[in-house]
Amino acid sequence: MRLVVYLVALFAIFAQAVHARDFSEVERSALKDRVSRFEAALNGNDFDTVGETIPPKILESIAVGAGVTVPTLRGALKTQMQMTLASVKLVEFDMDTGTARFEQTTDGTPYALIPTRTLMETDGQKIEAKSHTLALIDDGNWYLLRVTDQQQVAILRKVYPAFASVQFPEGSVEPVR
Repeated sequence: MRLVVYLVALFAIFAQAVHARDFSEVERSALKDRVSRFEAALNGNDFDTVGETIPPKILESIAVGAGVTVPTLRGALKTQMQMTLASVKLVEFDMDTGTARFEQTTDGTPYALIPTRTLMETDGQKIEAKSHTLALIDDGNWYLLRVTDQQQVAILRKVYPAFASVQFPEGSVEPVR
């Protein structure tokens, strides 16, 4: 009997993989547009637009946990981004949607992992960060989340339990000579 249960579970996993959902051209185009707007906003220090790419459910979860409203949290995030970029010069930022991996969780939740490169300078030293950005669809809209920060991943998995078993690529941060 255990063998039958095991085989049925195994079949279900493979059947789901075989019938994995394809991403439409509209979805792919909307993601490229979202990333382009995000890159322009980040490079232009438009932190209101940058903040719009954070999934609303994650903002709500953080706000509730902190005992503040979502607008108050947005203001605090904007201030934090301004302070960070006051001490760090953003030299280059690129999200490579052309090599993004389009996948789905075991329950069918669609997402993409976008290779991301950030070159910054602080105190005369250039630093290159390589990572992946998670792009997820919620309520028909793409949202972006850094998945090299374990705190953010923990919040993501709390708010979106479908991501509990997803393994995200590790990032790297290295000085540039």
